[in-house]
Amino acid sequence: MRILRRRHLLSGVALLAATSVQAQVAPPTTDTPTTDTPTTDTPASAAADPAADPATEIVVTGSRIARPDYEAPNPIVSFSAADLQKSGNTNVTTFLQRVPALTNSRDSTRTAGNAQADGSFGQVGLNLLDLRGLGPNRTLVLVNGRRHVAGQPDTAAVDINAIPTDLIERVDVLTGAASAVYGADGVSGVVNFVMKRDFDGVAARSQFGISERGDAANRFASLIAGRNFADGRGNLTLAYEYNADQPLANDGRAYLARNDRQYFVNLDNYDPTRVGSYKIGPVRDLRYPYSSNQGIVYIGDQTFRGDGAVYTPGRFLQNDGYSVGGDDTPVAGYIGDIFPRTRRHAVNALTHYDASDAFKISLEGKFVQSTVTSFGGYGGNYPATIALDNPYIPASILAAATAAGLSSVDVNRNNFDIPRRGEEDRRRTYRGVVDVTGRISEHASYDVSYTYGQTDVRATKLNDRLNDRFLNALDAVRGPGGTIVCRSADARAAGCVPVNTFGGKTVDPASFGYFLSNPASDARLTQHVANASLNGDFGQFFTLPGGPVAFAVGGEYRRESSSFRPAQAITDNAFYQYDEYILPTPSSGHFDVWEAFGELNAPILKDVPFASLLSVGAAGRYSDYSTVGSTRAYQFNGIYAPIREISFRGSYGRSVRAPNIGEIFRPQTGSSNFFSDPCYLGNRTLGTQFRTANCQTLITGAGGNPATFTAQNNPNATIFIPGTQQGNPDLRAEVARTWTAGVVVRPISGLSIGLDWYDIRLRDAINTPDANTIASLCVDQPTLDNAYCNAIGRERGTGFINGYVVQPQNVAAFRTAGAELNIAYRFRTARMGAFDIRLVGGYLDKLEQVATPGAIAEDNVDQPFRPKYTFTFSPSWTAGALTLSYNLRWQDGVRRFAKADTDANPSLVDPRYFRYKELWQHDVQAEVAVDQRFSFYGGVNNLADQKPDIGFETNVPISPVGRYFYAGAKVRY
Repeated sequence: MRILRRRHLLSGVALLAATSVQAQVAPPTTDTPTTDTPTTDTPASAAADPAADPATEIVVTGSRIARPDYEAPNPIVSFSAADLQKSGNTNVTTFLQRVPALTNSRDSTRTAGNAQADGSFGQVGLNLLDLRGLGPNRTLVLVNGRRHVAGQPDTAAVDINAIPTDLIERVDVLTGAASAVYGADGVSGVVNFVMKRDFDGVAARSQFGISERGDAANRFASLIAGRNFADGRGNLTLAYEYNADQPLANDGRAYLARNDRQYFVNLDNYDPTRVGSYKIGPVRDLRYPYSSNQGIVYIGDQTFRGDGAVYTPGRFLQNDGYSVGGDDTPVAGYIGDIFPRTRRHAVNALTHYDASDAFKISLEGKFVQSTVTSFGGYGGNYPATIALDNPYIPASILAAATAAGLSSVDVNRNNFDIPRRGEEDRRRTYRGVVDVTGRISEHASYDVSYTYGQTDVRATKLNDRLNDRFLNALDAVRGPGGTIVCRSADARAAGCVPVNTFGGKTVDPASFGYFLSNPASDARLTQHVANASLNGDFGQFFTLPGGPVAFAVGGEYRRESSSFRPAQAITDNAFYQYDEYILPTPSSGHFDVWEAFGELNAPILKDVPFASLLSVGAAGRYSDYSTVGSTRAYQFNGIYAPIREISFRGSYGRSVRAPNIGEIFRPQTGSSNFFSDPCYLGNRTLGTQFRTANCQTLITGAGGNPATFTAQNNPNATIFIPGTQQGNPDLRAEVARTWTAGVVVRPISGLSIGLDWYDIRLRDAINTPDANTIASLCVDQPTLDNAYCNAIGRERGTGFINGYVVQPQNVAAFRTAGAELNIAYRFRTARMGAFDIRLVGGYLDKLEQVATPGAIAEDNVDQPFRPKYTFTFSPSWTAGALTLSYNLRWQDGVRRFAKADTDANPSLVDPRYFRYKELWQHDVQAEVAVDQRFSFYGGVNNLADQKPDIGFETNVPISPVGRYFYAGAKVRY
């Protein structure tokens, strides 16, 4: 591990608190009364109105210098608390997926059930924002301009569940080189949650929702109480919030269950010369061969079903690892939950006291506990060895085994009659902030703050089978009076109930309490951030024609740590076969960083002919990490407004991301993966033009026969292959170059139109692909001499994959570019009431990954959750006490198959399956304000009941929850 000598930049502390943050194209305010819970009167709300005092200055997201919001040089998309409540969503991540930059964010529907990889801990139900599709690790999440402790062990990814919904004043999504202002991790930008403050009174909100099918119910309640004191110089606010979601299982939707589910696989009898013949197509009733939920027993050349009948195998697909029909195990049965069970409690306390202009102190405290439970697939016996004196053995199987001279039989079985395996994650988040600010002079002020965050994760695996106890339960004999009992007297004394695995629904539920166990593992993440800054202007010394040069300068110290302690029973390998076959290793790691930063804004011209505003700015940050040494980040920006109604803006900068704790410190840990080998005959025409030749060379070199290299000939095609994953102490920091350019037009009062282009290029990117991706990247490069081939082990004599290593490497490059349109229009009519119209649109021009230097760029545009075109249209109308809101979320149909694959093979798949269906989500809400203190509302999300398209994904282009009804009430005193 390379550790560079520490140079202490500053002994001190520092953050310029961005307590009021405003988007430059946020919807202009009107004097329309609202019943939002609660409302506040902040400088930001004044700045939102183009007609407001132009001298009003705030700290804008992406800068530490106070300025009018229309002078902000970086593109920001902002949504308010009212927007969130009008959506009917109590899950903030689900709401934010409507932002074009955040479509790939992971809400609960993407972190439940089989989304959990074997051997993972503490990831169930996480809600992670992914800005620009570059990954949660490259998305910096702030709360009031300050960092927030992570929610996922070994990473810097913030769990959005830890942010209380009803305390949110606004969410700002910024694209640009943010590292110079906020530090590492923001290579793709920043998502800043601005929270409500100075609340005076009592406010409460309650909401209940349920799907049209009577499931996936949600209950939400919040209570906020605050009081101003000392003539408004002080405030104390307390808040409590509760949210509960009921789970939704895969089988809760008929079109996803068993025989009705359709998957895309390699078809039999494919002939590229025959018109209408396609290599890949949808198939129903897909199965896993060589296994059955009824049991399968091989004796000589005979194959029995567990109940003693002759086994009917499914039709094995010639070019794929699956079968269709028969007694084989259905693939759809293994999906598990598509929406987890969630319970969340959040308690917040906020207070401040302004002793004088020179000394203002504020305190924040938070505790959030979320408990998320989700179930995935069933366990199995692969195989279970049963002695011939076991009375559960059917007569036909017993006779065949006796005739073959056996003393036992092996039963392969997927146990659909034993509860699904799952995980319950309890996350407790603690966070406190102490901030002291004050004015030093008319031209300078200081800010000193300290933030502490801690997340404790208890990850409890559910329904694991203890090895010794399950073996005892399998070993059944005849007892007194002809009863069937466990053979071991000690086991019987401990409560053993025998288990019958011969048949489909034969296991007695009374046996579960003896052999099922729920081992709990623990993780802790901590964060310390201390900052000190000085900001102001040089007005007492000199001014430019546009005003004084503003500055911000300061330093920051940050320390992050993560530790993981697996359950002793798991590390002791106490569980049956594959229930917990990946043995985790206790781990811990930490890093610290000292930083110095500065920022300048020079208003060159202001309020002169042909220059309502001309300003340029710069920011820089020097960081010294205990892990990767020193890094540098900077940004240059400018804004030019020939008249106040039109502003041109742009920025260019260098951002960095230091590797997180897991990427560096993770010890070597066991892992496993189910492979669809890219070198199977049916897969060689996929991928790049290099794959076919590389596979020929690779398989031949391992001693295999490329002509017979198929899943059907691989005895391990349907089992998990063991491997390892580990960190890499030699990683370097990633470096991104970002530029943005845009225009904001305000042609009439209340209307604001922003159009921006962004371009992000990331080099030395840390890439940690999954095992299947590593296998594909190996053979898709120009040569086999690459880091990915070194990570895949192949069996001598056959060439089949028999091992792998997953380890992060600085080998990749990413580039993304595109445009965003943001239109907001608010106006009031004399007779028809007030209108609020919002449209946010996105165009994704590039999203490329180059896996290794010199490799072919992989185009990820138009892939699931990364659409090329997307927009959200949200008009609302208020007339008297009634407010009607509508939201349309649209995305173009993304590709099922890579464009390179369909271009290379015109008969790859029927053209009607090239793409998933477009997303057309219609949401409506009606709210009635009974008076200024009370209102009630109701709505329907996914009004048209759009369903996900067919395939392995369960939530493209939309989740399977379906049409959803909700109702709520708000009160304020």
